[in-house]
Amino acid sequence: MAVEENYATIMESPVGYLGLQLDGQTLIGIDFLGKRISPGQVQCLNKLSNETVKRIQSALNGYFSDPEKVIPPATFLNGTEFQKKVWQVLSLIKPGQTRTYGDIAGELDSSPRAVGNACRRNPVPIFIPCHRVVSASGRGGFMGKTSGEAMDIKEWLLANEQKTTAA
Repeated sequence: MAVEENYATIMESPVGYLGLQLDGQTLIGIDFLGKRISPGQVQCLNKLSNETVKRIQSALNGYFSDPEKVIPPATFLNGTEFQKKVWQVLSLIKPGQTRTYGDIAGELDSSPRAVGNACRRNPVPIFIPCHRVVSASGRGGFMGKTSGEAMDIKEWLLANEQKTTAA
């Protein structure tokens, strides 16, 4: 099975293409696909246009316009109990704010590395804002990377939130 078959649709965004995974009417995954997509993925671009997809795309476009007014769609979070606890804490971080891995680890009586691993496995980034978690000495990582396109996306998301929440 080709990778693009995993996506209900692929949408364009300011940070590149996003692959949306659904289970029925529920969002189960968002993948950052980069600035270019393959010919097979082009066929998947907006291939599904039902009300669920439209709501998710609208919520994502709303986030890019004004992160403070986003209403997240229904999601199913497949993860361990610890990961779900971390994701719940992340969901409470307001746009334009950040917390450190250590802060969250202290709150959950865990380790910063465990928090980072839970962030890396976040199935619905943006709606669960793992990009708002930083290291005590800098930006930390994003999508398991500490440089390159992943960090460019994190920087863009944080800068956009700073810009829109400061207005």
